[in-house]
Amino acid sequence: MKYKIGDLVELSAAGRKREHNSHAQGKMGLLLEWQEGESYPYVIRWFATPIHQGMIPMKEYEIKRVGETRGRKN
Repeated sequence: MKYKIGDLVELSAAGRKREHNSHAQGKMGLLLEWQEGESYPYVIRWFATPIHQGMIPMKEYEIKRVGETRGRKN
């Protein structure tokens, strides 16, 4: 498990490319639960998202911690 319960997350670049994640574009979410063995193990409560009361399961590659940058290190 890469993320911890309580982490503040946003969509990663890969997550933003997925049309099914349009509800979370530009929003932050709180990681509430990790369901081991599930296809979408990270349950995120997305703020200001009415779909499913904001509770949306995600895959690891679809999210990143708020403020975290990814890419090459020099």
